[in-house]
Amino acid sequence: MLEFAWRDLRHGGRSLWVFCACLVLGVALIAASGGLHRQLGRALVDDARALFGGDLELRADRLLTPQESDWIRARGELSLLVEMRTMLRVADGRSLLVELQGVDGHYPLVGEMRLAPAQPLAQALASRDGLWGAALDPTVARRLGLRQGDRVRIGTLQAEVRAIVERQPDRSLRADWNGPPVLLAAEALASTGLIAPGSRVNYRHRITSPGDARALRLEMARAFPGSDWEIRTMADRGERVSEVLGQIASGLLLIGFSALFVGGLGVLNSVHAYLQGKLATIATLRALGLRDRRLLAVYAGQVLMLAGGASFAGIVLGGMLALAGATVAAERLPVAADLGSLGVPLAAAWCFGVLTALGFALPAIGRALSVSPAALFRGIDGEATRTPPAYLWAAAACAALIAVLLMLAIPDWRFGLGFVAVLAGVLGLLELLVAALR
Repeated sequence: MLEFAWRDLRHGGRSLWVFCACLVLGVALIAASGGLHRQLGRALVDDARALFGGDLELRADRLLTPQESDWIRARGELSLLVEMRTMLRVADGRSLLVELQGVDGHYPLVGEMRLAPAQPLAQALASRDGLWGAALDPTVARRLGLRQGDRVRIGTLQAEVRAIVERQPDRSLRADWNGPPVLLAAEALASTGLIAPGSRVNYRHRITSPGDARALRLEMARAFPGSDWEIRTMADRGERVSEVLGQIASGLLLIGFSALFVGGLGVLNSVHAYLQGKLATIATLRALGLRDRRLLAVYAGQVLMLAGGASFAGIVLGGMLALAGATVAAERLPVAADLGSLGVPLAAAWCFGVLTALGFALPAIGRALSVSPAALFRGIDGEATRTPPAYLWAAAACAALIAVLLMLAIPDWRFGLGFVAVLAGVLGLLELLVAALR
């Protein structure tokens, strides 16, 4: 029967190209979204401490007092990062909006700072021959055509370009909304003339501690009850990042599931058209004594063959897209394209494709198999091609299984629940519309 099903499909299944195209598109989108989310999520978890810059971050509109700094240093390491927006100018009058970052000698507390040419950051930013050094983001250097040894002006300060930043660990999660960063020594900021009453300056103090970060935060609140600072821990930021990443991934996955659902309608129409052309064959086989169970095995087997092959092509395409996305993200995030991490999302996408194809194809198969030879000889009418209830129940079971798997696959279950509810409502309205038209 398997050989017969394959031979019949090979010679008469050319009309099912729509079936395959619909599944490939939907499965590829699901595989790409799930695979990229898996790789990004793993990278953020593995490198969360470096991305955050420490265990705690203390934000304030001022520098810490000596008493506060000494208290913190007695319990861990402390680093300062001062941020503000300004214009960077070159000798020929061109300028560029940048984010000026003043750092102290302890920056970064966590992670590796890579410069070109290779050198310690403190050495690159130090004052030499009356000039402070600056380290530029590659975007700044490229747009203004700057190289090592060139002079730039920041406020009233003239600085020398000493290095280009190849990797800044705590910059990875930050979009360049404020402009690409330019690093100066914190002591050089006073010479720029940019810090004055009314200036928008952010003071970020990063802290690493051998103990529990949340316990240290409570201890700091008790030690300095009147302080106006805001303290965040790496765990707080990690939870927020995971939540946002899950919401983005849920949205992308729902786009893929929507495409797969629309593709399922294409599967239904394609299989229905294919089987309508096979009614004479089905009636002849039944007249020769082939039972319904064997006929179901033949045509359900054909659907599974095509669904399995198309879904496999979809996960190959989706896996390639996920790896390409990870390669692009590696420019900003510590992401390494890892084929091994794609196993679960690709397998899940394949299952979704096969179940969707089977769920949409079963009603069409049941309608075609309900035809009797006598009805065919008389001429097929609407009554002769009604879908048997057993096939509708089987399709409903596939739909329920898809819904369960979807709820498990979506990072934010609320997105999945809303999608299933809306989809059920739309299908119900369509059924009512079809019934009214009939």
